[in-house]
Amino acid sequence: MARHGPSVYERPSEIPLAELRYALTPTLMRAVALASRHAGAIDGMRLSHFGLKRLEAEARKLRIAQLVARSGSRVNLDEIAPVLAGAVLPPRKRIVMTRIRQAAVLCEAARYYSERGDRTRPETFAAYLDFALHGHDHPAMLWSQFVGRPREKLLELHRGSIPVPESVGRLYDWVEADDLVSENGLLRAAVLHWGLSIAFPHDSERPAIDAVIDHELRADRFDPHGLLVLAESERGEEALSLTRDVVKTADWTGDATTAIEHFAFHAALALSDLRLRLKRYHDKEDRLPWLMVRPPDELDRRIFEAVEHGGSLTSPGILSALPEPRPPLRTLQRRLQRLVHDGLLNKHGARKDAHYRIAERF
Repeated sequence: MARHGPSVYERPSEIPLAELRYALTPTLMRAVALASRHAGAIDGMRLSHFGLKRLEAEARKLRIAQLVARSGSRVNLDEIAPVLAGAVLPPRKRIVMTRIRQAAVLCEAARYYSERGDRTRPETFAAYLDFALHGHDHPAMLWSQFVGRPREKLLELHRGSIPVPESVGRLYDWVEADDLVSENGLLRAAVLHWGLSIAFPHDSERPAIDAVIDHELRADRFDPHGLLVLAESERGEEALSLTRDVVKTADWTGDATTAIEHFAFHAALALSDLRLRLKRYHDKEDRLPWLMVRPPDELDRRIFEAVEHGGSLTSPGILSALPEPRPPLRTLQRRLQRLVHDGLLNKHGARKDAHYRIAERF
């Protein structure tokens, strides 16, 4: 099948690697220190198992919406959960539907690989980029074949089989050769974001770049729970938006100091906002009855994870997704009723047609 969009082999712009440099300014060092402090505080917060799951679900939805918007489409947040559960949008929304599905795969891939502590490599970006541009073209990538399955593993179908653009390989070589940048996830993310944004400026390529940033920050524990959405700062600033002047100066001179400062500063602001929001959520959890924040038993955990992976399931669907030995249907229904009562699941419909979804709002 023919592919459309920019080729991964021919780039309109070159990254000025020959003169690439940055300075450790007081502004940059303060931003990195603040980001590290906020990330450490977030990592140390005590959150209930189900509370963290709900926060993760909400962050994932916001991140998917961000990737869709960055690719040039407008999406309603209320459309995301149904699409991920297998719903089909009207014909005029088919492009949005496709981009929601592709964004979900990229988000899950970044989570899956970063949780193993793996940082991105040139091959990682090439796989993310290929999927962002052409994932919908591959018959093996059709959504109907992986609804409810570990979507992140789809990248294994072509991971390592895609030629890496030369400029990407050289950018990563520069990152790995710099002792400070190579060891600090925030600086790595800042340099990669700047360099890749120069080489891959099209809207259709933006989700792949953002997936790399998400991946890097998670892998180095700057986003320890996967809850950071950089473009969703409560103060309105967007770390993932570089002004033309910032990019142009670094592009022409090779001095990336301003670009790195910009990224680090706004990432620190976003982490500060997230820390405050989680503090409010933590204080709210402390006032809830113990039954609502208790650690789950094995059956509750498996039920919750089945709904999380399936997106939207009936009770028979949940039962079939559980590993053996499965509980009786009546036991499952009682557990589902309790999880809905505790605000952990939402129930849509009635009786045999009822579907269950994760309660995402917090």
